[in-house]
Amino acid sequence: MTAEEVISFEESRLSLDRYQRIKRYLEIILVEKVDIVLFAGDVTGDGFCGHGFHYAFSLLLTLLERRRIPSFFISGNHDEPEYYDKVIELTKDYQYVREISNQSIEIAGLKILGINYDCSKSKRSLKTFIKKQEEGQYDLLVAHSPLKRRIRLFDLPCQYIITGHYDRKLCMHRDTVFIALDNDSEAVSYAIIEKNVGRRDLVHFKVKENAQTIYRFTEETYQLLEGNRTNTLVLNEQRTLNLDQIEAAPINQLVTDKGDYLYFKYLRGANYVKSLNTLYKTKQKIPLSTQDLDLAQVEDLPIIDTYKISESMIVDYLGKYK
Repeated sequence: MTAEEVISFEESRLSLDRYQRIKRYLEIILVEKVDIVLFAGDVTGDGFCGHGFHYAFSLLLTLLERRRIPSFFISGNHDEPEYYDKVIELTKDYQYVREISNQSIEIAGLKILGINYDCSKSKRSLKTFIKKQEEGQYDLLVAHSPLKRRIRLFDLPCQYIITGHYDRKLCMHRDTVFIALDNDSEAVSYAIIEKNVGRRDLVHFKVKENAQTIYRFTEETYQLLEGNRTNTLVLNEQRTLNLDQIEAAPINQLVTDKGDYLYFKYLRGANYVKSLNTLYKTKQKIPLSTQDLDLAQVEDLPIIDTYKISESMIVDYLGKYK
């Protein structure tokens, strides 16, 4: 694909095999009937694919521009400047599309802040950037953040934090709803936030595994604020899963259960929330309660199947440990 093809693209061509990935994302957006679309980085590559995806992403943005759907994007660690800058160049004159790395925007009564990977990967850069935003109050933060830096995002006064890069999460920390998204070559994870539904926000965390299968978790924000004491989620309106039990279960027990429980093992992030609470209270010198874990219990706590809380992550946030 070339820049000329993007600009002159006729939508009838979406039926061709080479455009199936673009068609899939567009169908999700149209089916969900969204008002605003946020792309959380790695939009021109994922570290495995070949180049050319910058034109594919530009084409998707072009299709959204034609439909007048406001769309905003930031850069991730796999967005090489040569290709990412081409997307910006192709869309610079669009009315409904904008690059918002390390910028804030206001639209439809919402204040949205973007933080890209280059900012969030550096402790100094992120700390400086957050300090500059202290007087602001944001509805949504879209970021592309490494795991060990994410706790610092909660220092921003924000109702929702949405990050790309790695992991799948839907949890609550310090009055902020946290959503982490991660896509692979097949499954697409995304979140839908419905504002002010019966005076409450609804949060839908969805994973489209293939053309026929969509896993759907739905939460009301007040349940997250209350801590959702039972820690249960409704999956596809058919069954309720206890995420505490699933997170504690050995992987080999979950693999045999059709893979569904393994797929969502750490979605609600019970261990992750416990670690965030302990680290925050320790740094602020707030006494730990009997329900909290101490630092020794936090270290080596699994928060996803391939990552445990490390000593370096604790030191990164607290400055020292042991």
